[in-house]
Amino acid sequence: MINKEKKRKVILITGGTSGIGFGTVEYLLEQGSYEIISLSRGDKNLSLAKEKLGENFSKVTFLQGDISSKEDCERIFDEIEAQYQRLDGLVNSAGIIKLGGMEEQTLEEWNNSININLTGIFLLTKTLLPLLKKGNNPSVVNISSMSSERAGGSIAYCASKAGVDMLTKYMGQELGKYNIRVNSVNPAAVYTNIYVASGDYTQEGYDKWSEDKKKLYPLGRIGDAKKDIAPTIEFLLSDKSLWTTGAIYLVDGGKSV
Repeated sequence: MINKEKKRKVILITGGTSGIGFGTVEYLLEQGSYEIISLSRGDKNLSLAKEKLGENFSKVTFLQGDISSKEDCERIFDEIEAQYQRLDGLVNSAGIIKLGGMEEQTLEEWNNSININLTGIFLLTKTLLPLLKKGNNPSVVNISSMSSERAGGSIAYCASKAGVDMLTKYMGQELGKYNIRVNSVNPAAVYTNIYVASGDYTQEGYDKWSEDKKKLYPLGRIGDAKKDIAPTIEFLLSDKSLWTTGAIYLVDGGKSV
């Protein structure tokens, strides 16, 4: 008798209770062929995620931990190994931003951005590598940004995302010998709570900013995490992209044209 659960890809999504991470959780649930693990630093967004998912909440395994902490990453490894024994996909979506340039950005803000946005990807992927090696056509998808090539907004964010792009290329080159693919998705502006969470905008101010941004995009709007970004992530996780690694996928509504 064939175990149908074995056919379902086991996917870990960091930052999985908000923003692009949560949109990806929602989208993958609709595909019906994934075992989804959602990782977040705390329970702040967990109740909202539960409300939005409704009855689908029970279909997701929720873990908590700080990806910039070696101890937390090791605990996450143990929890996934105990339940699934392997990992078929990793979406490194957790990220933060704090607006400011060279003169405004504090060292603490810089370090926080680098630790979460860049070091966290390196540390968590490195820690989970033994589980990925056991995966079925394993794939790592890093969430970078158009800001990796276009300076503006936050010096720390831009620098960290430029680092993610090169990390993606290096990992793709190195891990190919294990048949592990590594690619990145680089969105332009996507409607999430990242600016409100940073304290840079109130919700009202962010909504106005988002509305004003629309005219800068050939497609007439900023991105939607579930509708616009998650499908590209799912493509890179799936067996439809078995000969794609080290690639940078710009998903930007035409902003870079």
